[in-house]
Amino acid sequence: MFLNPDTQECVDTLIWHSLPDESSRALQRWQIGSLVGILYKNPPTRSPESLVAIPFSLVVKRGRETILVVSLEMEDLRALALHFGCPLRQLQEEYQTKGSFAPVYGYRYAGEQREMLGPYTGGLSSEEAIAFLLEAALDIFDLVDDPQLLEGEDKASR
Repeated sequence: MFLNPDTQECVDTLIWHSLPDESSRALQRWQIGSLVGILYKNPPTRSPESLVAIPFSLVVKRGRETILVVSLEMEDLRALALHFGCPLRQLQEEYQTKGSFAPVYGYRYAGEQREMLGPYTGGLSSEEAIAFLLEAALDIFDLVDDPQLLEGEDKASR
């Protein structure tokens, strides 16, 4: 199901703890059809009690309204262990990892909905992640024109 970029309702920022903090420094800005996509690298979440890490996120705006967020997210197993009062090792076994983070998944936020896009199998280099997020936005809005970079990469946000 495609979203209409002209009529899509705003993302409800009050119900999701894992949305990126849009006041953090953007990495890049992209023209995506009539929309603007703002790309973030390792942004903090809007909620201080976040249970995820966000390697990359694309916030898509129509004017000043955020109508779509596509993020790569990893659950923070240490934060989850503290939150649920269970041993970290138990979560590591459940997620089949030895690290502090679960595998990376793609997520889409639109209106009041959050949809898992599935496991992200690409690398976390900027090029691969940016290509994935931009392609997801194009697919979600059923757009065919290539996004255009509006300004260069912000080196200070690396």
